[in-house]
Amino acid sequence: MTDTPLRRFPELPRSLAGGGLLPLLRFFGPGAIIASVTIGSGETVFASRGGAIFGTALLWCFIGGGVMKFVQVYSAARFITLTGEHPMERWRLLPGPSGWAVWVLAVLTIACFPLWLSGLPKMLGGLVVWIGGLEDVEVWGDARLWGTLFVLAAITLTMVQSYGALERMQTIIVGVLLCLILAATFASQPDWLAVVHGSVVPVVPHYPAWVADKYPVVAARSAWIEMGVYLGAIGGGSQDYFGYIGLLREKRWGLMADSSSTMATAPVPIAEDDENLERGRRWLRAPLADSVGSFACVVLFTMAFMILGATLLHPSHIVPSGLQLLSVQADFLTNMHPKLLYVYQMGVFTAFFGTIMGAYELYVRTTHECLRPVVARVREMSISQLRPWVVCYCGIGGVLIMWLGGNPVQIVTPAAIFGGVLTCGLWCLLMVWTDRRFLPPQLRMGKLLLVLNIASGLFLTGWGIRGVFDFVGAL
Repeated sequence: MTDTPLRRFPELPRSLAGGGLLPLLRFFGPGAIIASVTIGSGETVFASRGGAIFGTALLWCFIGGGVMKFVQVYSAARFITLTGEHPMERWRLLPGPSGWAVWVLAVLTIACFPLWLSGLPKMLGGLVVWIGGLEDVEVWGDARLWGTLFVLAAITLTMVQSYGALERMQTIIVGVLLCLILAATFASQPDWLAVVHGSVVPVVPHYPAWVADKYPVVAARSAWIEMGVYLGAIGGGSQDYFGYIGLLREKRWGLMADSSSTMATAPVPIAEDDENLERGRRWLRAPLADSVGSFACVVLFTMAFMILGATLLHPSHIVPSGLQLLSVQADFLTNMHPKLLYVYQMGVFTAFFGTIMGAYELYVRTTHECLRPVVARVREMSISQLRPWVVCYCGIGGVLIMWLGGNPVQIVTPAAIFGGVLTCGLWCLLMVWTDRRFLPPQLRMGKLLLVLNIASGLFLTGWGIRGVFDFVGAL
């Protein structure tokens, strides 16, 4: 017998105690941050780039990537809701040297921060140069200068804003952009049969002949690396998701109402009477609603941008590349009306700046969750105490890489492969072990979620390993 009192789930709010879907919408909050943080690069740039190069043939991979990342995120969100513990706290207990899995994932994840926060500001800087017609201006025509200014602005706002303000702002950004892009998609009158075919019939990626003739730099990259970047950028990666799971603590769902780290080695002692178990299952509707809302937005954006790329750019043999990663997509809205150019420019600018600003706050949470299981000093620090250190690391590292590195796609490639594919696959496989080892049988994943975790883990890990070999071989 143990002296530790059995944990009981708190009373359910009315929206979870009853039935119906509409009340669950109020639980969509942290997921809006994930959706908006990934829209800036994943959907706006890489989904349209994929459509421009491959047409609709690879829609299956983009949709599948979104589904697999939903499985990854929801599995961890349900675990922290049921136990009050971030999965990272349990991964330190994997057999082998103490905390080895946590260190591997933490190093691979945190190393990606400056890469994303150099590539994204550089893309945004290129957008401003295009909007302002500054291409031939000696100083202000440099995308790196504008990118640096946006980094400084994002850091300033990150240091003073509250979580609630961030969540509200990002929710608005997601809603406005989703309406505009879906309208543009239907207005472009795509070949819907080709869309359906590309969504359900898997094909191996290969470049059309015209890509090598017109874009030799693009064709020089392995198609596996190109697809690895798409998979890594679409829906975000571990650098976002570790922080997202940490953000859920703000919501205090389930046992997160008391989620202080105990560094325990035994499973959380959950009372297993029928009433408490049913209450725990009911609490899972909150993270499910948030995760479904987030990745539904991600998949819709992904499909819309890829369809637009396939419909408007692919026939003209135009690929977003170099620093022209955002300007060529203006046709997505100007085809409906020329004055929508300004709407596109404002919308994409807002999305990208929201992405950068949201990323800083997410990366603070990610660092905290990754290191606190293995570093006592971080475990004792509050988010506000850790924030200046992480922001400085991301800001200084990002600006240096932005000024010294190549084009934005080259900069984010290793981050997308390692942080957006490989570590995501490992996460899914680790969640299977965590679920079986630390949850009572009545609260473990069902067969469908278990199979999806294994399949997602094997696919993402395998593709990530292949992408790493091709990337290293191309250096």
